[in-house]
Amino acid sequence: MSRETNKRPRRNPLTSEEVSNIIAHKKKRELMALMLLKKSKTFKILNIFNVVCVFIYFELLFCYFGPCHYQKHYSLRTIAHYGGSPVENGKLHVTDVDVYDVAGKIYKFVIEDCIDPPGNTIAFIVGKDFLLQKDLKGAFESSGTVYRLFSASPVLLLSLLASFISLFGFMMNLNENTYTLGGLSILNFLALLAIVCI
Repeated sequence: MSRETNKRPRRNPLTSEEVSNIIAHKKKRELMALMLLKKSKTFKILNIFNVVCVFIYFELLFCYFGPCHYQKHYSLRTIAHYGGSPVENGKLHVTDVDVYDVAGKIYKFVIEDCIDPPGNTIAFIVGKDFLLQKDLKGAFESSGTVYRLFSASPVLLLSLLASFISLFGFMMNLNENTYTLGGLSILNFLALLAIVCI
């Protein structure tokens, strides 16, 4: 038995016209699939959901850096935690302050500054966002300086990351593919669920 009978028949390369026809056919199939996807209810619902999620993330970030819904509270006691930094103008470096309000809730103010620690019974305000009512920032009525609440850190981080990924997905048209649209929607659902549960 000769070796020549075991060889595959030689393939003829495609001509440039055949290659362009194949590419045109694939593009036409992709365009038809995209048109069918855009007409589906799933496409519309998932895209609306993703846009609403991005709006919620931006609302949380906007309320942290700008105006928000403030509520007045009164404390039963406060515990200040001090850092190792030297004293400035007779004031100790306060890293954070735990404020126990009369309703039994604990608010941790991230200070990282040299201030006079607040008294035990004080009035303070807590700023929340308008939609989800998440505690984002607060201030002691005696000073008026606004500080970040420790509980706001994961909310802000998730909002920033999820909004960046969603905007990147929209710019790269990842929402025009069934699999990537589903992945983007699952990511936004999990991020929103985590924000609500925090």
